[in-house]
Amino acid sequence: MANSKLGILLNLFLPQRRKPNPQYAIPEKDKNLKGKTIVFTGGTDGMGRVAVEMLYVMGAHVVILGRNKTKTENVISDIITTGDSGSLSLQICDLASMESVKKCAERILAEYSKIDILINNAGINMTKPTFTSDGFETNWAINYLGAYLLTNLLLPRIQQSSPSRIVNLTTNTAFIDQIDFDDIESKPNFNTGDTYTQAKLSMNMFSIDLAKKLEGKGVTVNYLYPGYIKSNLLSNLEGTEKMMQFFMNVMASPTEVGADRIVRLAISSEYKDKTGAYVSEDKIKPPHKEALIESKRNHLKKISDNALKQWL
Repeated sequence: MANSKLGILLNLFLPQRRKPNPQYAIPEKDKNLKGKTIVFTGGTDGMGRVAVEMLYVMGAHVVILGRNKTKTENVISDIITTGDSGSLSLQICDLASMESVKKCAERILAEYSKIDILINNAGINMTKPTFTSDGFETNWAINYLGAYLLTNLLLPRIQQSSPSRIVNLTTNTAFIDQIDFDDIESKPNFNTGDTYTQAKLSMNMFSIDLAKKLEGKGVTVNYLYPGYIKSNLLSNLEGTEKMMQFFMNVMASPTEVGADRIVRLAISSEYKDKTGAYVSEDKIKPPHKEALIESKRNHLKKISDNALKQWL
């Protein structure tokens, strides 16, 4: 494990892929998204913003969930000027607020008779403990709890829309050996030792659990580590860590590479019948060993449902 972690760390300082790999190009027959409704979190910045534009150009109606109304409206205006194809709409949603997530889900369910694809792309990496108005640690709230709640609230509509897909964004979780449930349960605000990576590993476990629950029902659930992509994810770093971020971003793949990987998992026929898969960059890789333990996934679900019971 130590050698694996060192290899991952060193790779962050090596030049990454500059263009999407043509070997894994999305088949042309999959690029007509007319009539498809896609709910997308984290679509106003970075690779999410580029992925939204790609889906729009292919004819989809993309519902962008954004916390900042003005910023999201500006993104929509900018994308629409690229040409006439699909359509875009805004739903105000702050993933740090579970009440905001619930109200957003209720509006989506009222406005849209079907949801073909849900993409949980939004993420944050706070390097110091901060807490939301609900009392949850921020990394946990945005990277896991908000997405968990949104997915569960929209799930009946996603099932009714089958064949449909759920794509969850994650990170490389090899930096963490296991989730300490005793630590989580002793601190209801989820202020654990490694909040970002533990939240992402929890998303992996949720993805596998949901995939098993929906097996044979026409809904696939897969989770993606897009690789090291230039983004604002590390914008909260300070001091010498901020300098490290600068050099890492110089080496990182451009946003187009990450966007291509998101869209590919969301629409490519290559993944039509694949579910519960961990896709690392362009290939399916073995899941983290913790995510394969059913008892731990069940334990996590119990903790999550209890924390979110007033909104579920």
